[in-house]
Amino acid sequence: MAGLGYIGAQLASDLLRQGERVVGLENFFSTDAAAVRALAARPGFTLVRGSITSPRSLARAYATADIATAYLLAAQSSAHPQAASPRYTEFANLLGPRLFAESARAHGVRSLVYASSLRVYGDIPPWQARENDCYGRFADLSHLSKIYAEKLLEMYATQSGPRARAVRLGLVYGVGPVMKTDPRFLTAPNKFCLQAVRGETIVVSEGGLRPQGLLHVADAAQALRLAASLPESTPYLAVNAAAEVATMLSVARAVESSARKRGLDVRVTACGESAAPGDGGAAVPSRLVEAGFRPRRALAESMDETLAYFLARDVRP
Repeated sequence: MAGLGYIGAQLASDLLRQGERVVGLENFFSTDAAAVRALAARPGFTLVRGSITSPRSLARAYATADIATAYLLAAQSSAHPQAASPRYTEFANLLGPRLFAESARAHGVRSLVYASSLRVYGDIPPWQARENDCYGRFADLSHLSKIYAEKLLEMYATQSGPRARAVRLGLVYGVGPVMKTDPRFLTAPNKFCLQAVRGETIVVSEGGLRPQGLLHVADAAQALRLAASLPESTPYLAVNAAAEVATMLSVARAVESSARKRGLDVRVTACGESAAPGDGGAAVPSRLVEAGFRPRRALAESMDETLAYFLARDVRP
């Protein structure tokens, strides 16, 4: 597995709980090393410090065990303009997947599962995001690079392997084994919770008035695990993964409601709120349902859980 950040750590933890042996490759670009220590101490887990952009790091990871399924979660995933330089994003998100796929093929990996994003359908997602829909338009390099990685893995899968599964994850939220507190690397629901605890105004942009798919971090890990079990007869598949659909304004209101119950004074503002469309009619169909994908967590309860997490830590500015 490459990438032990927010989602990767949850996936690794779940695999270990199922009795699997896990090898994790992490460069700690945006993940606190201290947060990974508890995971690294668990039986069956091997931590390799390095990068998917380094053939040497990849060779060290594969030298630790025979790996049947490789999970690619390592990426510069933030659209924030100050998260990383364009050069770093291109290096990690374009070169990295190619080297990772080539290394997986060279070491006889049977399945490669890639953590993609529903944002491949564009910055303004369609009301019905179907898996055979065309790619959309983008305003940031991070999400644009998801298209390259998907097509790259499709190319390898339909030539000499390994078979590949791209899981287009919705916006992920909730408390996982490895959490982040830097707003540049937080998903919007978790960032709203952090802002509520800090007493900051939650601002929803006009783009946040369009419904989009969301899912809890544990359900994201479930989706990635199930993707590895999809029919082997198909070399490449791209599948959606979302538990529910909501606008970011709805998410902000859910955070506001939970925060006020905890005595926090929260203010939410939205650009164009009076013209905000409803959530009705939007959906994210998924082939993963056939593999048994059943989301177990809901947004409302998870926002309260996330607020509690940040309240228990010194996150105030």
